Amino acid sequence: MPRTTGKPTWIRVLLAFVAMGCLYLVFELGRYQSGYSMLEHRRERAALAQRLTEEQGANDELRRQLAIAETAGDIDRVTYSQVESTLADLQAQIQAQEEELVFYRGIVSPQDGVAGLRIQSLEVLPSDGERRYLLQLLLVQAIVHSRRVSGAVKLQLEGVQGGQTASFDIAELVTPGEPYDMAYEFRYFQAVEAELTLPIEFEPQRVTVEIWPNGGAERINQTFDWPAVAG
Repeated sequence: MPRTTGKPTWIRVLLAFVAMGCLYLVFELGRYQSGYSMLEHRRERAALAQRLTEEQGANDELRRQLAIAETAGDIDRVTYSQVESTLADLQAQIQAQEEELVFYRGIVSPQDGVAGLRIQSLEVLPSDGERRYLLQLLLVQAIVHSRRVSGAVKLQLEGVQGGQTASFDIAELVTPGEPYDMAYEFRYFQAVEAELTLPIEFEPQRVTVEIWPNGGAERINQTFDWPAVAG
């Protein structure tokens, strides 16, 4: 049987562990002498983790406040837009009411103080189609409204065609298929209108309005320049 020589195996293992332990102690001693502390390192890590948690919380709070501010800003913009729209509607209503007030005041108490039937306004507006216009005439009975008035309206359009003076009765210019009724009957006011198609090369200059009341009342005659009444 061969003879075993040298130290037992367990002794060599024990010596190896002792050597490793000594090396670790020397390593820790070196770190300690250089100012390193495991406990302090753990404390620093815990402090950094706590600070990171606090920073994340503060960041979340800032995001929440920013979201609230943005939402409030959106609400303010919507509210301002709604208020602005409401104010615009109110101003438009007030403007319309003021115009109506001026109109009714002109009927009840005209500036010239003359009572009776009169032409309040004449407007000529562009209509659908080339050389087509809508003529709107407003008649009123000023101051005295105790009785109804009735009669007919005659309109004459004067201008130039082909370099020569030309004149047309409005009835001749009514757009085919459109209604035409120039009779009136009212107590306070009434609008009469007609859609016209102007002849080719005809340039209108004046519109003459004649009011023919029933009952023998005096006729009313008034001329309007086309550029002044055409919109």
